[in-house]
Amino acid sequence: MVDQKTLTQIVEILLSRISSDDQELGRLLIRDQYDQLDLRVTFWAIRDKVRDLKETTITDLPEFQNIEVKLTLAPRTFFEDVLNGKNVPYWQVATVMRLLQSGEIIYDPRGKLDDWKSKAEQVFWQPEIIELKRQTTRMLLDRVKNRIQEDMIADAFIWLIKAAEEAICVPLMVENAFGLGTAPFLLDSLRNLDMNLYDFFNLLLRISTFTHDKLVDARKELERLADRLYQRNLRTDREMWILSAFVSINESERKLNQSITVKETDATSSISSRLFETAVGELWQAYFLVAQTPSFAVKLDPWVVASFWRWFGGSEITEDWLQGKMNFIQSLIDT
Repeated sequence: MVDQKTLTQIVEILLSRISSDDQELGRLLIRDQYDQLDLRVTFWAIRDKVRDLKETTITDLPEFQNIEVKLTLAPRTFFEDVLNGKNVPYWQVATVMRLLQSGEIIYDPRGKLDDWKSKAEQVFWQPEIIELKRQTTRMLLDRVKNRIQEDMIADAFIWLIKAAEEAICVPLMVENAFGLGTAPFLLDSLRNLDMNLYDFFNLLLRISTFTHDKLVDARKELERLADRLYQRNLRTDREMWILSAFVSINESERKLNQSITVKETDATSSISSRLFETAVGELWQAYFLVAQTPSFAVKLDPWVVASFWRWFGGSEITEDWLQGKMNFIQSLIDT
């Protein structure tokens, strides 16, 4: 873990580099419940002159070379559009609320971030966004049905998991929960909010079928496959999907290593199990991203689907099994 003295030093160095030309409104230190398990520090900086989100790794801190320092630059509109109730993507709302609810303000010269934190307490999911989740789930369920009809069970299973990700959010959004998003965020939220949905999603990800060695082998296979596909898809629509997948691949490795660290010190700790589950969730996310084939007639890359099935599949995943899970997913969006 990064001790408080070192963290303070890093914060002071980075804050000393802010100039008036940066037009920075403020900065957040982002923590999670597993911060103490590795050497990483994460910041978000909100600036007027930034147009899009940009994540960077700060490498010019020679005195802290063993610490990974991440900095994401964000435009003020990324936050203000959510707080002002504008029609923005679901993931943007979830991200902004997560950052404002859990982030620690370390720089706020005009009090803007403190004001945003207060406003965040009055933010609610708009009915239009919840309805869009329902519509997206229906579209994904249609893909599951189509793949079943074509006897493409592995493809159908991938779309089923994605449909579940969307549908599970609906009852949580109705209750105004914001700790949502990709599989790793869902797993964390569901443990605290709805154990029935947690068990269902855990089952879909087939977490109980994974061992440490199996997870390592699956991640390495996907990493090799993603690297080959990336080289073949430079400067295409698919390039960014694969780059995003590498983030999840790296996070899967990180969470697995954290899980091992905890288990070595406390074999009975539930935290180790949670980290292992998150590592599987990150691997699933990576598979889904690498499999996407924009601008192609086929929706999912057959080579990636085959690799996914090798690690996530099983003889029990039949048409009837898929149909039963589809019925439950449908019930979530009908409420």
